[in-house]
Formats: sequence, C-alpha cells, structure tokens
Amino acid sequence: MSSCLHCGRTYAKTRATRKYCSSRCKTNACLERHPRRIRAADVEALYALLDEDIPSVSALRERLRSIVAPQRPPIAVAEERPVVIPRLD
Repeated sequence: MSSCLHCGRTYAKTRATRKYCSSRCKTNACLERHPRRIRAADVEALYALLDEDIPSVSALRERLRSIVAPQRPPIAVAEERPVVIPRLD
C-alpha cells in the first residue's frame, strides 16, 4: 500500500500507479505543480542571511519565511524571550 502524492488517499501500489492513485490524480498533479526546489535567487538570499547579524529569533524566523514562503502570512510572535544556547564543554 502507498499513499497518493496528489490527494493523499491510500491505494495498492502497482507498476501503472507508482506515485498517484489514478491517472486523473496524475494529470491534476501536473496542472497544480508545487515546486519542491528552492530558486537560485532564494539560495543566494539564504547565504546572505547567514552573514547578517539578526537581533532576535523571531526576526530570523520572519526573514526565513519571507525568503522561502512569501505567500504565507507573517508569523505571529506572542512575546520576546531571551534565547539560551547551551555550552558543550
């Protein structure tokens, strides 16, 4: 048994149905393609983000969201808490 990559329904995996439960799901998946790779411009923005000094974790999360998923709504932050990074020595 496997689950369809388009609708999520479980189906018996055969040679004809390797990723999708039916040919209809296969054609719909082609029409509604969701990119699984990050664009080159986004990768450059992520490398630039690694060199920046960010004042808080929430600012970092918001900057990452704006690069990777700009269509999603902004992340709501309840309160600012100091981040403690444990020492490994």
